[in-house]
Amino acid sequence: MKLFTFFLLLIACGIHANAQTPVQPATRRPVVSEARQPMYFLDSVQIIPAELAEVNPNEIVFTSSLKGKDPHSGQQTTSAVFFETKKFVRNRYWLIFSQNETYRKLVPSPDKDDDALYILDGNIVGAKPEMTLAAVNMKTFESIAVVDEATFAKLQATTSKKYMVVVTLKKKK
Repeated sequence: MKLFTFFLLLIACGIHANAQTPVQPATRRPVVSEARQPMYFLDSVQIIPAELAEVNPNEIVFTSSLKGKDPHSGQQTTSAVFFETKKFVRNRYWLIFSQNETYRKLVPSPDKDDDALYILDGNIVGAKPEMTLAAVNMKTFESIAVVDEATFAKLQATTSKKYMVVVTLKKKK
């Protein structure tokens, strides 16, 4: 009986001692392929690559990437890839340009600028202004001038546009 009691006491002490030992958390090291995957952003919202596959490529007008160094290998890698759609770019430049009262009257919403001939830094912007005007943001924008229909009629060659919007960006230093 003494042996049995001793055995139970030994087991109880062993269980109690093990219960007091803190468990060390497992250290997780990133897998190399995980560390090299860039983050993707569509219209300033982070997405997963599967979501990008659902976007119509004809709607993407601007892409850029941010480079960085891989913390493990020290090699240059792509850290983030940014995509902007026509609708996003149109909304951005419309928000900036519509601060001008004349522009806001002529173009009451982002999708109503078909009658505008855009001139960006002295260059005529083609039929699809989103691609060129993607360069316009609050950091790059300097000024806007709207040439009214009568003045524009005197200046123009053959075009179906009714007015001209002259946009100037800040000069790069």
